[in-house]
Amino acid sequence: MSDTKSIDYAPQGNTANPSVKKLSWVTTVGYGSGDFGFNLYFAGLNLYLLYYYTDVLNIDPAIAGLIIMLPVIWDGVSDPLMGWIVTRTRSRFGKFRPYILFSAPFMGLSFVGMFAAPVWFPDHVIVACLITHMIFRTAYTVASVPYSSLAAALTHNSQERGTMAGFRMMAAMTGGIVTAASMLELASYFGDGDMRQGFVQVAIVYGLLSSVMMVIIFLTTSEEVSLASAKTVTNRQTLSFLRHNRAFWILCCASFVGVIGSAMGSKSIVYYINYYAGHPEGLSNVLSIGILGAGIGIPIWTLVARHLSKRWVWVIGASSASLLNLVLFFFDVKAVATLSALAFCNGVMGGAVAVMFWSMLPDTVEFGQWRSGVRDDGIVFGLSQLISKAGSGLGVGLIGLLLSAIGYTAGADQSAETLQGIRASAFLIPAAASAFSALIIVFYPLDALRHSRIVRVLQRRSLSTRQRNSSSN
Repeated sequence: MSDTKSIDYAPQGNTANPSVKKLSWVTTVGYGSGDFGFNLYFAGLNLYLLYYYTDVLNIDPAIAGLIIMLPVIWDGVSDPLMGWIVTRTRSRFGKFRPYILFSAPFMGLSFVGMFAAPVWFPDHVIVACLITHMIFRTAYTVASVPYSSLAAALTHNSQERGTMAGFRMMAAMTGGIVTAASMLELASYFGDGDMRQGFVQVAIVYGLLSSVMMVIIFLTTSEEVSLASAKTVTNRQTLSFLRHNRAFWILCCASFVGVIGSAMGSKSIVYYINYYAGHPEGLSNVLSIGILGAGIGIPIWTLVARHLSKRWVWVIGASSASLLNLVLFFFDVKAVATLSALAFCNGVMGGAVAVMFWSMLPDTVEFGQWRSGVRDDGIVFGLSQLISKAGSGLGVGLIGLLLSAIGYTAGADQSAETLQGIRASAFLIPAAASAFSALIIVFYPLDALRHSRIVRVLQRRSLSTRQRNSSSN
């Protein structure tokens, strides 16, 4: 481990690593486009599932929040388990790609089941919602953890990871825009007045589209593991890897705080526009424009990150998003046009955090390997998703409890106290969370130059190991 003290004194040179194979556009776009499929599911759940439970199925908001929170927490708990499994997987197709392919139909069927089961079992709506949501979250974990982990196995170049994360986030935002703009309208169209049946039909369409995207990921990618150990990682080595990985923990703490605020804001905005602003017809437009802003901002932030530290791009984006949410809270905005414009700006700033997280996370794999001598891709992505989903689950649970506490009644005129509570959860809480997230990420220890030095150190170690093994044979 003699290299660990010399990293900051390594020759600086070019930050790009010349020995790393450059990714093809087919791989970059193919991998990135997969998040279109994942986000059809994620955005559908994130934007409309609570609404489906409270306003379509007429479930009490507190119970609806728990129905969402418990599977999300289970999802988070199962993520590191899936990370542990994929790290120890060996197949001719790699560690990660087989899970993405084979889980595709199960994700699609369970997503449909989430909306269909309460219709099929009207006397057991709550049980049907809870079980099907739990099944879907399990299937989603089996696919999403390997998908996220695959990013670290495609290339070890930090800038290329940034580009790949940019494509991934643009595809995700496209899926989000499609969902935000069309899910309610398609449900109304397909259901012909019966929103329950309409949501089932939309779920079938989304399930088919997403399954196709999973196949594309499998066909367009191949795993590059030149810095990874060929040996199976032991549980003790995994603990050592995590214990020494300060970059990973700082990144996840910042993400956890931000996700809580984002979850509360994204759930609350539906109720804010419907009841506080009084423009339910403008809901899809505001949501779509906000996601469009993120989609436009992502390539801009990806380019900025080539000249500015990823950490500071995060700080700028999160701080700006915090200020915009404060503007929305204090200036009592109700007009759809104004809400749309500010949602667009908020999306642009929020896009910085989204793309930087997925660009920074693979870099923490090499940081942990450099500090501990062990590489464990799967546990990084699995545990990061546990932390993220715990934040999301906590945020959703808090929204459900808050709606119940402030006296929210679906479809009714809301009291002044209820409206103010909705307003605070939509903007004030996300503003505080974004500011705190920006403060935490300041302490993130990596930039492109330091990461490239770490990769060179790891390459020297790998070469030295191969030479020793060759001489001993």
